[in-house]
Amino acid sequence: MRLFWKLFAAFGITMAATLVATVFVSFRLAGQAFEQIDFEGRERIIQEVAAALDSGGEHRLRRWLLRNPRPAPGITLLVLDENGNELLGRTPPPNVRKLLEKQPFQGSPRPWNVRPQQLTTEIFGPDGRGYRLVFARAPITLLGVLLWPGTQVAVLTIAIIASAIMSALLARYLSVPIIRIQRAARALAAGNLDTRVGPPFNQRRDEAGRLARDFDAMAEKLQWLVMNKEALLRDVSHEFRSPLARISVALALAQRRAGEAAQADLARIERETERLNELVGQVMTLTRLRTETEPKRVPVELGDIVAEIVDDARFEHPDADIRFEAAAVPAVLGDPAGLKSAIENVVRNAVAHGGLDKPVEVRLDGNTKEVRITVRDHGPGVPQGDTEKIFEPFYRVDPSRDHRTNGQGIGLAITARVMELHGGKATARNCPDGGLEVELVVPVTPPARTERDV
Repeated sequence: MRLFWKLFAAFGITMAATLVATVFVSFRLAGQAFEQIDFEGRERIIQEVAAALDSGGEHRLRRWLLRNPRPAPGITLLVLDENGNELLGRTPPPNVRKLLEKQPFQGSPRPWNVRPQQLTTEIFGPDGRGYRLVFARAPITLLGVLLWPGTQVAVLTIAIIASAIMSALLARYLSVPIIRIQRAARALAAGNLDTRVGPPFNQRRDEAGRLARDFDAMAEKLQWLVMNKEALLRDVSHEFRSPLARISVALALAQRRAGEAAQADLARIERETERLNELVGQVMTLTRLRTETEPKRVPVELGDIVAEIVDDARFEHPDADIRFEAAAVPAVLGDPAGLKSAIENVVRNAVAHGGLDKPVEVRLDGNTKEVRITVRDHGPGVPQGDTEKIFEPFYRVDPSRDHRTNGQGIGLAITARVMELHGGKATARNCPDGGLEVELVVPVTPPARTERDV
């Protein structure tokens, strides 16, 4: 359960229970039978009602009741005729109805000197018709909306709604900064090093504000460390280029001057120099990709790029069985060179590790939302726990195999970073019947970047 709902439930239940209990007790006290015998101003009201009835009959009495809905503060007057009907058509509240139903000594003999208990006042008009005056507590109203007999239900409803609103505001005030920090942490873990919690959360003076400021300070330090590491790799790789170029020139001169016996050793030196030069190039490429936050966006036909990569792989490995299956897919927005490099790394990896005697299957399909490139080999695959680690830089499942196939352990890391920059994803899985399958997913429309990538 989310923290917001936990806080909301805790505060809401507590506040609702408190408000409901308070309202219930208040209505229990207010709902007791109203004292009909004595209250301030009672006699004056009775005299005015009697005078109105005497001067104009029931019609004049109705007009008086309409002009005096509350003849005394917090009190309303009900006038019932001999049939029990209220003159203005109002319905007496339950406690008043119970009061009117009381008939002391009904059905029992009473002494001549005992009079029945008078709970209500009775007056008579000029025509001899009798009317009973019942004083009741005036209904509680709020902006004229809450009218009796539904007052208690309405007040309880408002109490529950008010507690729910206050609980929601309080829960949101406490949970929103935590949610913001959680999103920032995920964005930082995804490689967006410029992610910050930012205002207004890091400007608060409570624990949530201090946590946001600590997170921003941590993110700033991590960004500084990573950027310095990337700068070091870039600078070192760049510095390697000049000595390697001079070594290549010197090696070419040595091959001309050396005898036949030394050519094998010089050829080995040349291969290792080329490997080192390729490694430096890949490190520089990965460093550049890691510092980028947004790739170039131009329409790219992935079908043409994948077909070109497959043709190149067939040319370089004429003995390999490379099968290509393509469906019509929409163009994507991205960097053509980066996407080609990412796909090419996967295809080369499949050809190198799948074996020339086994097929390599390349499939292109998709829909209006994304395009998928699937490359599968029929080699030994990788250990189950390494399917995600193979996209890490310099990670080697089998060091001896990497040396045998001239692998540098960087190609798939470049692929993963290119997919990440394009809003896609690179995944790998072992197939049940053997081999490794790598799937590259590229969205047709680049995902919208929110503020500060959070």
